[in-house]
Amino acid sequence: MAPALPDDILHVLCEQLGDNEQFDALFNCACASRSLAVPALTNMYRVHHKSPIRGADQDEVAFKRSMRLLIVQKWSIMWKSIIASAVDATLFPYCRYIRALDFRDLENLLEDEQFTAKISDQFFDGPLKQFNKTNTITRPSGQKFERLDVKAIVNAIGEVVTQHTPMLETISGQLSSAALVHWAPRVSHLQELELWDGSALEDELVAASIHQNCPNFNSLMAFHWIGEDRDHKFAKFLSALRPNTLERLNTLNDVGAGAESFLALSAHRQTLKNLWICISDDSLPHLPLLAGCTALEEVRIEDVDGRTVLEDTQNDVFLETINWLKSCEKLHRISFVNLLSAAKLFTPLLLEHKIRMRSLEIDSYVLKDSRQFHQALVHQKDSLKYLSLSGDTDGMFRDDVDILVDSLAQLQQMEVLRLLLQEMFREEHLISVISKLSRLEELYINGLLLTDSLLQPVSKLNNLRSVVLAGISRFTFDGLSQYINQLGPGNQGIRVMIDMAEPETLIDDREVRILKVRLKDKVGGTLEYTLWRDPNISEFEGDSD
Repeated sequence: MAPALPDDILHVLCEQLGDNEQFDALFNCACASRSLAVPALTNMYRVHHKSPIRGADQDEVAFKRSMRLLIVQKWSIMWKSIIASAVDATLFPYCRYIRALDFRDLENLLEDEQFTAKISDQFFDGPLKQFNKTNTITRPSGQKFERLDVKAIVNAIGEVVTQHTPMLETISGQLSSAALVHWAPRVSHLQELELWDGSALEDELVAASIHQNCPNFNSLMAFHWIGEDRDHKFAKFLSALRPNTLERLNTLNDVGAGAESFLALSAHRQTLKNLWICISDDSLPHLPLLAGCTALEEVRIEDVDGRTVLEDTQNDVFLETINWLKSCEKLHRISFVNLLSAAKLFTPLLLEHKIRMRSLEIDSYVLKDSRQFHQALVHQKDSLKYLSLSGDTDGMFRDDVDILVDSLAQLQQMEVLRLLLQEMFREEHLISVISKLSRLEELYINGLLLTDSLLQPVSKLNNLRSVVLAGISRFTFDGLSQYINQLGPGNQGIRVMIDMAEPETLIDDREVRILKVRLKDKVGGTLEYTLWRDPNISEFEGDSD
């Protein structure tokens, strides 16, 4: 008999499988032998929140209803095993291995029509019967029916499961203040909260409980926050946390953060590295109050109103904001969304010698007024790997286009390039840029008219895994066939999207099917080929009754 591997080696192997999200392999390991079951299950449930069945978000148009049902069944089994383990109804204590609990995913499951119609009775049988909570709904006709009380179910499950998840690091969902206060003493390893509604933080006991029981807490995300005096309440929560512990703050919508919240963040000036905030006309002038936060490495600022041009209306705030960002010497990723002053704010940062930018995104700027910004991109050519540009291209002259093309061609460390710029680049411009950027892994480009000539430089991008050709195109069957033949091992799994094929030169459905098969056989890739439609012409124009 061959000698068994030591337990520590088995744990290392399963940990590697978990890091690579190899759920099928871990399941097979768990079934193979008792010695492998514990390390396999430990690592499988540790990363269960990354499972491909989680969320069951497959397109029902593309999948048969029976396939959708099968996926939801697997999804429900995952959650049932977790919950059952918390009430000691499973062979192994799965919930003890869990690092992340996403109650949003559980809510989505409970509200899924396939679950409510065909799975819920089986889900809530046996030891899970105690969680089957319903409301009686009366229709206008007077007819009554029972419906799952999702909020009550999730709260009841959370109450039980959090008593058996000592390694829990992340909690996500639509959580109440009472739940957070009650659960915090049980989850001493908690690092991150992802809240649907930030109003759960209004109770001062929430921050106090986290302060006392969760010394590793360092990350907060809030999707939205509805209510009055939000800035003051948010600031009180931030101030009540242990000083210099918060590392990441992410607000996905306007949560009312303003002057008080920005000042409160100064209590975390030494640790705050990742700041994603939504601002409004009211809070935009207070950005300089973040000046104390200079340890930042990633910044994303979204202006939900998008009406203020700072350099024209409040130049002092504009200059102070630049000084704050320039003082963040470790800043390497920055994104401005719907912020009209973005290009002007970016330019001095790009010229700052101490800053080495790796990722830059801007979606609302006027290109004809941004020559200096385009020229400044070259100063980050040794570090910049991700660039996404989107803005107003009206009024650009040839010199404006040439300056941008020349700058882009010098960014030879680029791995992701997204040029969402309408009706500006000719094919020769794109060829000039692409032929110089040999490291590209992802490419999104628009163009006035794209032909087979563009496919030649694209085919030489040996690391390319995703390409979107979004301009009006006249690609031929032979040109695309030749492109596919030139792909190599570095293009494995490539996704090719042609979004605006010109109707007059359209490749027929049979040829598209042939191209899809060739691409899959060659590098396991996929092809999406979409006809361009003139937005000024009705889809039904010319159709007879």
